[in-house]
Amino acid sequence: MMGITLSQLRDYLLVQRWSLIAAPDAFLEIWRYGDANGDEILLPTEHAIDKEFLLLEVLKKLAIIRGLSVGDLSQEVRESTENLISIRVAHPDVYDGSIPLEDGIALNANAKELISAAANAVLERRSLYQGRPPALVSALLQNARLGQTTHGSYVIHVFCKDPSQNEQPMDFARVTTRTLESALFGLKEALDTYQVTQNPISFEAALTRGASANLCEAISRFSGKDRARTVEISLNTSAVDQLAPSPRTTIEFPPSHQPYLRVAAEYYRQTYTLSNETIIGVVERLDRRVEQDAGLVRVATTLSNGVQRSVTVQLKASEYPDAIHAHENKQLVQVSGSVIVTPRAASMVEPTGFRIFGNFDLFGSS
Repeated sequence: MMGITLSQLRDYLLVQRWSLIAAPDAFLEIWRYGDANGDEILLPTEHAIDKEFLLLEVLKKLAIIRGLSVGDLSQEVRESTENLISIRVAHPDVYDGSIPLEDGIALNANAKELISAAANAVLERRSLYQGRPPALVSALLQNARLGQTTHGSYVIHVFCKDPSQNEQPMDFARVTTRTLESALFGLKEALDTYQVTQNPISFEAALTRGASANLCEAISRFSGKDRARTVEISLNTSAVDQLAPSPRTTIEFPPSHQPYLRVAAEYYRQTYTLSNETIIGVVERLDRRVEQDAGLVRVATTLSNGVQRSVTVQLKASEYPDAIHAHENKQLVQVSGSVIVTPRAASMVEPTGFRIFGNFDLFGSS
């Protein structure tokens, strides 16, 4: 029965438009499908001594009514009443349903990282999650369960549900699953955009939808140490308390996305390059040796992705006097080039067009 409980079966019956029509005693319930002429089943209660046997008999009858095997019905019950996340990797080397041990271990470990990234994003949108997770995230991970794999490829199923002691005013497992769906779609769109533009700013939109470095790295590792497998992630949110079951959604990341996933992860870790960037800002520092005519300046600016950074620029001897003048008079300067950003520094490569921007130019005065 795959561990189906009475509570899960009751929730499933409600989703499938069955109704509780009578409870003759403390040990038995009568459920009917649709109108007065619909099918009926007798469901034991938690007080019934032989509830496990009776539950199996109910599942057998319900399977006949639904035209399914008991195993398929049990799977449908779980998918309807729990939040299911399926991770599938496709490649000729996993066609028989097996996977190299090292990759299989990594797949299971990164399934946890995937769920953790989405759960953290529910609480706070961040580009990178580090350190001990919040208590609510830890409780969700401890309560998640792994399901059986599927032949023809290699698939693992993760069932997410709230721990019984959860007192949050929301179904955290369901919200986590929906946030993961949003993040995956946002990331897929950003990867497709980056493939065309080569501009990492496309990853900013995915960040607002829940993507993070943790999410990118988990998906990348699903593909195996050679990064050669297609990764397919499918999600079902619990249908309990909903007017209709949510449709199953699937997001696929082919091997061609692997290089871009690494770029996205580096971007979220604040290591990236902005090409053809024009910055405008204040010269906050000058650095030139006595024996040199050229020198370095540090410009405080806001990059095109909205990040405020101090960018180091190597100026020519002919440009440096203008930098000194701008620094002394607190004027704005402008310069163009590719900006390399790391967590600790930002610098411009091959700068061109350095000039004093000036207050008059800034406000369009002559």
